[in-house]
This record gives sequence, structure tokens and C-alpha cells, in this order.
Amino acid sequence: MLLRGRGVLLRDLEPADGDRLADLTALDRPWRRTNGPYFGQPSRAELADDDRRFRELAGTDHARLPDPRSMLAICAPGTAAESGPGADSEGGPGAAVLIGLVSWYWESHVTDWRRMGIAIHDEAYWGRGLGTEAMALWTSYLFDHTDALRLDFATYSGNPGMIAVGRRLGFVEEGRYRRARRWAGGVHDAVVMGVLREEWDELRGRWPFTPEASGRRP
Repeated sequence: MLLRGRGVLLRDLEPADGDRLADLTALDRPWRRTNGPYFGQPSRAELADDDRRFRELAGTDHARLPDPRSMLAICAPGTAAESGPGADSEGGPGAAVLIGLVSWYWESHVTDWRRMGIAIHDEAYWGRGLGTEAMALWTSYLFDHTDALRLDFATYSGNPGMIAVGRRLGFVEEGRYRRARRWAGGVHDAVVMGVLREEWDELRGRWPFTPEASGRRP
């Protein structure tokens, strides 16, 4: 699976990504300060379990992976020095380097309610609009590969970057639970932002997307 935008590409995890992912998901990475920090830092056992899960997924034959994919790597053009394990398989100077992940999970399987997740784990790539483009590609892919009526994501007011991504893409703020989370000496709102299929059909033309690259269903 390969989805190409202008500044990022989304692809299946590869065995060479293992060490890169272990580095990107280390406890001292800045992304952990805003990506659901109130859930607490994972234990060593949980980190080891995540590492095993990532490596197992990366080592799975692509033909055996589900449709839709549950997770894809976010890659962006890197420097020649960054091009190595975890880089795009096409290789070459400036080949795409893994910088984060997109995912989805069931908020409610029985009612067909899917919730998306995204993280740019490498802080060196923040502030370039890459998360917005990756989320646009992921949203289009999930609507193309499911019959979902809506998609959403959950965050909190302590993560203004994630809220800004939703607003730029045209997601609607569907829920704001005021003063729901006491955290880091402050009080924050819980926020849910979503988009309906028919809304995205109108919005998606603004964002880089190649139907042929995603295997869009007719």
C-alpha cells in the first residue's frame, strides 16, 4: 500500500523500520507531551509489547494485511544522511524517511464507528504541514476502502496542533467537553472533530490525493 501526496507518502511498515520506530516512540520524545499524556507513560513492558507489535506488523506479508489497513507509516523527504533503515524502499539521496504513523480503531464496532489517530513522532518535521497532508490522505483512503458514513478523531485543548489540523481539513468540532481534563497544572477541554462522507467528497479536492495510488474502489 502506497499513498503519495506532495510532501508525504503513506506506506506499509517494512522490517527495516523496526529500529527507527523504537527511536521515534522512546519515552523522551517531545510528541508524548501532547499526544494523550494524561493516559500516562507506558511501562517498559508496554514499550516492549509495542515494539513487538510494530515489528510483527512490519514483517507480515503485505498480501495478508487487512483492507483497510489499520496503520500506515508516514514518510517525508529526508537528507542523504537520514536515508537508511526506515527510509523509502526506492532509496537514493533524500529518500523518504519514516517520521510518524496514522492509524484507526473501533470506537464502536457494533455501530460501525471508526476513530482515526495520527502522530508526527519526529519533532524535526513539525510545523511543515505534513500532519495535515497525511491526515487528508488517510481520510480519503479510509472513505475509499470502507462504507463508513463518518470519521473522527479525539484530542484535547492542550494539543492545539491537532485541533488546527482538523480545522484546516474542514473537520467539524462535534464535541467539546469543557474543563474535562486537569493536566500539567492546567485545565483542558476534551475535543472530538469529525467529518461526514458527503462533506469529505466536497473537501477532498483541496488536498493532494491520487486515486490510482490508493487503489480506490469504483
